[in-house]
This record gives sequence, C-alpha cells and structure tokens, in this order.
Amino acid sequence: MHYTFFVNPAARSGKSMVVWGEVEQFLKNTGVDFDSRLSTAPGELRKWAYQYAKYEDASDRQLVVVGGDGSLNEVINGLLAFDTKRSIPLAYIPAGSGNDFARAHGITGTPVEMMQAILTKVAANEPKSIDIGEYMDAVKRERRFFLNNVGIGFDATTVEIANNSRIKNILNKLKLGKATYGVALIEALSRQDRFPVEIIANGRKFYTPRGYLLTVSNHPYFGGGVKIMPDADPTDGKIDLIMIERPQFFIKILWLLGQLVRGRHYRYSEVHRFTASSIRVRTSRLEFGHADGEELGSRAYDLMVTTRPYPFWL
Repeated sequence: MHYTFFVNPAARSGKSMVVWGEVEQFLKNTGVDFDSRLSTAPGELRKWAYQYAKYEDASDRQLVVVGGDGSLNEVINGLLAFDTKRSIPLAYIPAGSGNDFARAHGITGTPVEMMQAILTKVAANEPKSIDIGEYMDAVKRERRFFLNNVGIGFDATTVEIANNSRIKNILNKLKLGKATYGVALIEALSRQDRFPVEIIANGRKFYTPRGYLLTVSNHPYFGGGVKIMPDADPTDGKIDLIMIERPQFFIKILWLLGQLVRGRHYRYSEVHRFTASSIRVRTSRLEFGHADGEELGSRAYDLMVTTRPYPFWL
C-alpha cells in the first residue's frame, strides 16, 4: 500500500510541521511506502486533490491530509470537483488550531498514534461513512462541500477580521496566534449589525429582520471546541442550523454569547434551532460568510444545504 500525504505547513502558525515531522520519521522507521507534498499557497491542496482524483487514485494508494480544518476542506472540494459521484476514502491527521472535525469524530492521540490507527483501519479495509455538508448557492451558481460549518454573520465577520488583521503575523511570531481571534471577536461585536434572513426547513418558513449569527453545522462543534449544537449527529443524514437574533440591548448580546460558549443557549427566545434533511437559507443584503473557516466574501446568499455520506479512515 502506498500513502500520499498532503501537508499544510502554514497550519497552526507553522506548528503543523512538528506534527508532520513525527509522522514522517515514523513512516521511515517502519518502512511504509509514501510520498509527501507540502503546500505553499492557499488553493494548492484543492488543485492537488483534483489531480489525485483524476490521475492517481487506485486501490493500492491512500490519501492522508495533515493540516487544519481548512486544509481538509480544500482537499474534499478538490476530490469531489473531479467527480461528485465517486468518494475516495480519506485519512486525516489534525494539525490546525481549531481541529473541530477531529474533535467531533474522536481523532485523538499523538501524531504517531493517529498514523498507527490509520494503518490499522486501512489494513482491515474498514472506512467509516459519515455525513459531510453540501450546498448549492443560487446567487453564485456554485456547489461546495464542507466538513464542519457554514456561517453567515457574526462568526464569519470574526473570521474575516482575524484573517486580515495587521497584528496576526506579529501574534503568530510570538506564538499567540489564538489571541488574534479574541481581538477580532471584540471588533466584530462593534461591526456586526442585524440582517434579514429567511430559513425554510421541513416545509416551514421562518423570517426575521434581526439575524445576527447563523451557523449551519454537520456536528456539535464550531470555533475551536464550542458546542453550538450539542445533539447534532454527523451520521443521521440531516443538517442542523442555529440562528441567533440580535437582541435590543448590547449587554444581552454578550450574555447570549457567554451562554453559547457554556452550551446553555437553547433556552433563550433569540435562539432558533432547525434540523432537516435539507435547509434553505436566504439573505438579502451583503454579509460575510465562511465555510470551515475559509472566507466566502461579503455577499447575499441563497443556499440549499444538504448532507451526503463520505468514507473516512476513522
């Protein structure tokens, strides 16, 4: 069996290379047949994944991603861009900052232990089928897949501010990369306004002019471990959505976000939960969006969101 590794050296401010170094040494010591490619720019992993699906996929080859949630998102979209009807089993070693996909699916241990688990699963030919998210955007006429979440509003604004912050590189060099999101969150509180949103699920329509945070999720976690939907099941064939309306008073926003972090947000009237096999989301004004932490830009959205099964070596 031959293993191909797609590695994102930029994940977790470069600390992913420590993870890859341990895995690479283990592979050499144990005589595993492998090759590796280290990305140098955003979008490169997606291009490689497309080429892998087109030219390199075979029964005696396996693909492993080493990086963060965004890296895994790129690879899934590259593989399925070539052929949406074919599902190439995928292995993953988390080396990012948030690692919500790994958290949701119980991928734990040292880098070497995770690699050993992959080898065991592949040898037994036991890939596990889980749900991944899929959406069609009628505005941009695009189809895209995601592993964790698609967000519109507050969380997406936070991502946009953090990714474009002038102090991000400075904090990364000081090994304080996570502080970037704390600074961005504070700025997002002052920038994010309410927005009109329409949600259609299970044959019912919901509309509010006071949308603030909207997250479509495939499992419980977002934002690096926050249980935004504690009972979401990534194997039930359904998609989950949380929409939080903007309260009248600023102090209530802070309170709701605090309750969200604690997993106690369901009880409040501003919080709306939807679960369905497909959910449609429409916004009529420009808002920031993200998919697995990757920016979607500032625009209006008309998304039809569903799930599909995909095999992983878990």
